[in-house]
Amino acid sequence: MATASSAQTPKVWLVTACSSGFGKEIVLAALARGDRVIATARDASKLQDLVEQGAKALALDVTASDAELAKVVDQVLSFYGTIDILVNNAAFLLGGAIEECSAEEALKQYNTNVFGTLRMLRAVLPHMREKRSGVVATIGSAGGWIGIKTMGVYGSTKFALAGISLALREELEPFGIDVTIIEPGSFRTAILGKGFSSMDKSIPDYLPMTQHLHSRISSVNAQEFKQPGDPAKGARVIVEVLTKSGRCEGKTIPSRMLLGKDAVAIGDSALKRTRREFDEWAALAASTDHDDVQGLVMSSLAKL
Repeated sequence: MATASSAQTPKVWLVTACSSGFGKEIVLAALARGDRVIATARDASKLQDLVEQGAKALALDVTASDAELAKVVDQVLSFYGTIDILVNNAAFLLGGAIEECSAEEALKQYNTNVFGTLRMLRAVLPHMREKRSGVVATIGSAGGWIGIKTMGVYGSTKFALAGISLALREELEPFGIDVTIIEPGSFRTAILGKGFSSMDKSIPDYLPMTQHLHSRISSVNAQEFKQPGDPAKGARVIVEVLTKSGRCEGKTIPSRMLLGKDAVAIGDSALKRTRREFDEWAALAASTDHDDVQGLVMSSLAKL
């Protein structure tokens, strides 16, 4: 793992989906720290303002083939010879009730939000394993802690990313690579604007729910409702966490990092509800071992 002293050494970042929102703000925060950043987007021409601030810019589509992404990573390595921090940020929000979601829509949602992250891991991890150091961060969501009606398919991708990140953290720990998932609440980004897509099918029974979702999105886009989170402030926290600097100096990078006052409230509520249900059902749930089993027998793969 990185040491506190190494936190002062300029890092090399590779960040996906940097044309706006968290991606853009993370790039700016890392540059302000004196780090080197390769910013990416499907259309690299949208990154010119970041280039003017000192970033390198490359076109990168996380839904591209492994071979294409390997070529992009080779380009990244040609700039500074290394990648210290990978931030997986590419995602969009598919809105609608779960029953309304077609197989094609679900696949498209997962192809970007989940499979895109897996593709980036396959492209970058060989380099990090070779040098026995690095940080992998994925932008999840506080919606990966609870089920949110009309955002269930999107939320399920964030649950999936959390599961991937937690297991990946265990797998990469022997190689000196830190892994975390950053789980923001409601921030003023474009996720409810150009980052939002509606399901094609509409079922009348769900209309009160889906109409409420679309009403909220309309109010956000009309700036009648403003999300509480400031992406620039959030990005500064993310950069401090991933570099173990500033307010995070001397700390271990957490396995999960909720971001935003509302996200912390969601996490706290989810933990309390889970604890209540756990306590109510634990005795019954634990009553299923064979009679010849004494004490707690754990799978050799499980780590408490």
